[in-house]
Amino acid sequence: MPWVGALMRKLTAKSFKSIPGKYYRTPKELWGFRSARGEGSPRAIARAFLEANHEILGITSALDRLDVRRVIHGRGADHVILQQRWRRRRIHRAYVTVHVGRDRRVYLVKSRAVPEDVLKHAEEPRITSARAVRAALAGGGRGTGRAWMVGKPELLWYPARRLLHPAWRVRIHRTRPRAEIITYVHAVTGSVISRYDNLAEATGRATVFLPNPMARARGFEPLDGADRMRRPPAAAYAAVTLTGLRGNLRLDGRRVTTRLTKPRLVRAGLDFSLPSFRAGFEEVSAYYHVNEAITYLERLGYRGSRRLFARPLDVNARGTRDDNSWYSPGERTLTFGTGGVDDAEDGETVLHEFGHALQDAICPDFGQSPEAAAMGEGFGDYFAASFFAGKKPPAYRDAVMTWDGAQGEGTPPCVRRLDSTLTYESFDHGPRADEHDNGQIWSATLWDIWKAIGRPAADRIIVESHFQLDGFTTFARGARAILDADRNLYRERHAPILKRIFRRRGIGPVE
Repeated sequence: MPWVGALMRKLTAKSFKSIPGKYYRTPKELWGFRSARGEGSPRAIARAFLEANHEILGITSALDRLDVRRVIHGRGADHVILQQRWRRRRIHRAYVTVHVGRDRRVYLVKSRAVPEDVLKHAEEPRITSARAVRAALAGGGRGTGRAWMVGKPELLWYPARRLLHPAWRVRIHRTRPRAEIITYVHAVTGSVISRYDNLAEATGRATVFLPNPMARARGFEPLDGADRMRRPPAAAYAAVTLTGLRGNLRLDGRRVTTRLTKPRLVRAGLDFSLPSFRAGFEEVSAYYHVNEAITYLERLGYRGSRRLFARPLDVNARGTRDDNSWYSPGERTLTFGTGGVDDAEDGETVLHEFGHALQDAICPDFGQSPEAAAMGEGFGDYFAASFFAGKKPPAYRDAVMTWDGAQGEGTPPCVRRLDSTLTYESFDHGPRADEHDNGQIWSATLWDIWKAIGRPAADRIIVESHFQLDGFTTFARGARAILDADRNLYRERHAPILKRIFRRRGIGPVE
């Protein structure tokens, strides 16, 4: 397809900053610039910019194999995503993104295009589409109804570091239980790489903590005289509606599924109202809080073509007996522990871990450097605190995970706080540094922003800033992304306040 649109001037040598790629010689990011004003649609501006700067980006020979796959219209900027193809097949997650502000100027470019020397080593497929369909049908899960293929299988490339694996994408429909399953089958080995389901919805009922028993039962003390956990009173529970359910009597929904949890709850009439001492309460809590968090993101504008989660997020509410929980980027699953207080009982613990999933949905494999890992922990604390701030007593507002951390230290006891006085100078760069400790610098910075400009603007700016980050980002780049998001969303309305906060926390440079 020819590259069309008005000509754009090439960036001059010292007008931008560059971040080199880890595996390839091409830069993975250009930032710190404002291009000439573009003409036409966002995709025309993106194409004109790439044509003018293809030598700087080092993707000269791949330009004619980049197709505009999607244009995301954010609240303050347009984000043009171009898909790389090789041998007439698309490469899964091989993209170039061009970020265009409201002023029609490009301000950031990120490239994950695979260089030609790597492409040439890609192994050709060996199995037929018919065999891939058989593998997809066989791996479609349990069911007694009829199953059949919809559409044609697609042959594509599935990347793994510096290698490309050929794979078939197959869509299967099933009648009982109803399902629409998309499966990726390795085109050499015939094994199933991944699969997911997406279909209709129903609503259910439940009782949960919002986010902890103390938030509603204001006089409730979680510990007795022997420092043992007390059973929460009836006043501690909130009656809530479970939305997006598939209607199969389990906690399977359009946004979330607890299918990894064993054993699973099954409820006729979809009534999942349980007290916390009954088995299954933590499964209900995990479903509800994750589903509500994704619903909130949809209200912020991340829905339809902008949605962040293409398939239901898998949750294991009782995945380990340890007092530990985590998000797995490789498996894209949330796992909660049952040591001490069951982690999934605490709404803020659930949303802290969901924060990692949210970052990974926007920026795959976020948190692969010490600073990025600390930002991940800090953002998780911030997101949980922001989400529930209006539901907690004032004494609990700066603390997170107070039910999970009820036997900990502080007033009130909690897992962590967001009001520390730490600055970037306090960051521990040692080999045994704890990202949770370092993360308190970033969470306190985000909390400063929240207090200064309010939840609606803070959440929008901070979430939007992630679109221009990567897995190896830094505090300084995160701060610059927040300033970019403020410019794109609010025409720099909050820039003076944001810069003062970053200076006070020692984070920079930001300009």
